[in-house]
Amino acid sequence: MFEATLKIAVFGKSNVGKSHFGAQLIGRLNAESGLLRMRGAAADLGAFEEVVQSLSSGVPGAHTSAGTYIETLLPVQTADGTAIDLNWPDYAGEQVSQLLEERRVPASWQERVEAADGWILMVRPRHVPLGNDIFSKPLSDLQASRSGGAVECSPQARLVELLQMLVYTSRARTGKRKPALAILLSCWDELEEPLGVTPAAVLRKNLPMLADYVSNNWSEERRIILGLSATGVALSKAAPNQDFIYKGAETMGWIVDADGEHSPDLTLPIAKLAVAIQS
Repeated sequence: MFEATLKIAVFGKSNVGKSHFGAQLIGRLNAESGLLRMRGAAADLGAFEEVVQSLSSGVPGAHTSAGTYIETLLPVQTADGTAIDLNWPDYAGEQVSQLLEERRVPASWQERVEAADGWILMVRPRHVPLGNDIFSKPLSDLQASRSGGAVECSPQARLVELLQMLVYTSRARTGKRKPALAILLSCWDELEEPLGVTPAAVLRKNLPMLADYVSNNWSEERRIILGLSATGVALSKAAPNQDFIYKGAETMGWIVDADGEHSPDLTLPIAKLAVAIQS
């Protein structure tokens, strides 16, 4: 059992499913159906009310509006009694784009970046397309397609840059070692990967630059790579999903473990990250 309370913070760009995962995680905690338990009541769950109600009705929650920044602290604990403060922010993912454009970590992020012992980075592979390079296209084709305009960073490079900024902010101001890292590949159901494929293999195939950066900067003991489908299926406002209505949203969704096995326990990433933090 770890003496101090572990602090875990969640990060992710727009449309990666932070709000849906948070709402579904709260459902699992309330149902006490996973590895983690609440060790006290959360001060305020207002940020998730709309999403919880929408999922209970079988439809997706609304996108977080621009300018929103609300932090929800979930006090949880593992089966062995390790206490964790899970800091779950509700913010428009566009704020991450602004952070990268300005090359500055805003004050609203500073404290949780510096205090965290572990980070969860949510990445939606379908929204991070691989760009063309000399390995995927003849060099002559690439030269012909160049417009001569400004060169922009690829989505993968942006994710690496985000992690670099978080690492710098954490270590420059605190001097402690990098927080342990969990990469969650969200919306796994839309990838149509066969059963048994591992999240590490999917990360390597879809985001090789990010995979290399993570493997070169975090030891095996201090990093975990998992898949996530917070709802299990794509939801539509036009056609409410009846399973969510009759079975309950808290029974839907799953995690793809490191070995490729599916688990309904959405608390698994936090529990595994707690182990990585203490390694």
